[in-house]
Amino acid sequence: MMGVLSGKAVILTGASSGIGKGTALKLAEASARIVFTGRDGPRSDETLATLRAMGAAVELVRLDVTSEADWARVIDTCLSRFGRVDVLINNAGDAVMDRIEKLPANAMNDLIGVNVDGPFLGMRAVWPHMKKQGGGLIINVNSVAGQRGNVNGSAYCGSKAAQLSLSLTAAAEGGKDNIRVVSLHPGFTLTEGLEETLCTQPQMLQPMIDSMIPIKLPGRPADMGDAVVFLCSDDARNLTGIEINVDGGMTAR
Repeated sequence: MMGVLSGKAVILTGASSGIGKGTALKLAEASARIVFTGRDGPRSDETLATLRAMGAAVELVRLDVTSEADWARVIDTCLSRFGRVDVLINNAGDAVMDRIEKLPANAMNDLIGVNVDGPFLGMRAVWPHMKKQGGGLIINVNSVAGQRGNVNGSAYCGSKAAQLSLSLTAAAEGGKDNIRVVSLHPGFTLTEGLEETLCTQPQMLQPMIDSMIPIKLPGRPADMGDAVVFLCSDDARNLTGIEINVDGGMTAR
């Protein structure tokens, strides 16, 4: 994939670890120019150092996704460094999982702030610049949880379902300006956080995978990165308003 995104300027949120970091590494391999954000200071700095060691043109900007002022600063950084914004990847997100009667009253509002308001503000901030330059791509990283209900997921699934509707509506609006919008849905993915959670009970991992994933392979952050690189490439120029699942067949059942 070397060079397939050469010259393209990408904004990626939530890249300090997990799917975001895996995506950042794949973007760098494809020669994209990257402005990324992350909440975890040390991990964000580690991602920055790794990308620079790969020879990537990259900037790190601190971002609260619910802040219009922060979003303006991210966009300004990308424009001043690279002169344009070709791709926005709204990857930053949050989750709270519990039975509906045990969730705090503000659980839904808190998740809506990060999972819906954040992508909305990002799209709103980048939209006029993409429109002016003749088009662009927005990828909203969702979850299979945004497509169906899950036990303990009323707040999380609800917020992700709202994000999916936002993505589809934005795609319908963006077509006339050549602004594509795609919703990316990871399934069971082995991120650092999940591996840390499972490390005390590794015997649970394979039975969990066998029961959930038809192809019996867990997703890895690099798998999401590969899908993102394809979507950012010219080969995907006719893809918009769609849901792309990278889930090993989880949602085929």
